[in-house]
Amino acid sequence: MFRKLKSRSISKHRTYAIDEIAKALSVHKGTVGRWIRSGELKPVDSGRPVIVHGVEVHRFIKARKPKKQKCDLDQWFCMGCRQPRHAAFCEAEIVSANTASCNVMALCAECAAIMHKRFSLSALSQLKGKIDLTVPQALQHLIDSSIPCLNVVLKNTTEV
Repeated sequence: MFRKLKSRSISKHRTYAIDEIAKALSVHKGTVGRWIRSGELKPVDSGRPVIVHGVEVHRFIKARKPKKQKCDLDQWFCMGCRQPRHAAFCEAEIVSANTASCNVMALCAECAAIMHKRFSLSALSQLKGKIDLTVPQALQHLIDSSIPCLNVVLKNTTEV
């Protein structure tokens, strides 16, 4: 995985030497030289000093950005696999919900990592046809229990 390069400090209307590009992108001069030798970053000409147009540096940075990956309705983006993946066993669980949307959790079918995705309630009805959705039951409060807690000893405080 490579570092994300930021092109804000590079002007499109200027030309830059190797050391200026390295300083602006916070990389070593040797790294910029390697980019030029590999042909990824194209200089103005073959002369010395090596000069690169700012537009070319912006093009290079844009080409290095990873492409965004769209997930289908029944897919989650797995952070472990770094890919859109389907839910394991076609099952998912609604974690929390409000009046407009809800959070849905599923396991990755490939690496079994936990994946989260937010759905609107209208999209959730479409998802129900493709995946088995479960809603966790609320935990029972101790006061609502018919069986008393056995580790509590009640003493009659009126006897003195």
